[in-house]
Amino acid sequence: MARTEEAASDLIAKYRGRRVLAVGAHPDDIEVGAGGTVARLAEQGAEVTMVIVCVPSGLEVRLAEARRAAERLGARAEFLFAQAEMRVEDVKTYELVGRLDGLVREKDPGAVITHGVSSLHQDHSLVHRACVSAQRLHHFDMFCFCASSCHPVSAPFYPQAYVDISGTIDRKMAAIREHRSQFDCRGLTPERYRGVAKEHGRLAGVEYAEGLEVSRLKLG
Repeated sequence: MARTEEAASDLIAKYRGRRVLAVGAHPDDIEVGAGGTVARLAEQGAEVTMVIVCVPSGLEVRLAEARRAAERLGARAEFLFAQAEMRVEDVKTYELVGRLDGLVREKDPGAVITHGVSSLHQDHSLVHRACVSAQRLHHFDMFCFCASSCHPVSAPFYPQAYVDISGTIDRKMAAIREHRSQFDCRGLTPERYRGVAKEHGRLAGVEYAEGLEVSRLKLG
């Protein structure tokens, strides 16, 4: 095994026996951005909770899709505001930060994976800033996944770490396909995200990879 592969495996194994929070603004955000990483973490013995902040439409359908997708990845879905359909922008900032603070206190995570600061979606940026704020309470490593968009507009993204997901790409794709309500009605194909993982894999020297921006990382 190459030294780079050993280093990547060591980083994933760092969270074995620890809790990890993957935080997304909506259902499907985490699967698209870091589904393969979530699956690898779960395989290595991390307890991963996929935290979905809001569901803007189709509440019951999308809650069910999110739960099935989390099961595909070996994680558990948890919803911050599942009582009604709403956007992240509809939530008062102090309420969003307060809910995430509560989860950080409860879960004591070793790592948090969430949206990057450069996302063009305001709701994604709001979730990123709330996760950054939670660092004042407790130390955790923090990583940011590539911004997702159904529009042909690119956002700046400069990953410093790549996770080899060659062994979990099929689980990532299966989790994405659980969100049928989001793809069937837009004429989009989930296979586009296999292509993204293929390109990140090319940059990392593996078949498939997910790129992550490193916001905070404690070295032993």
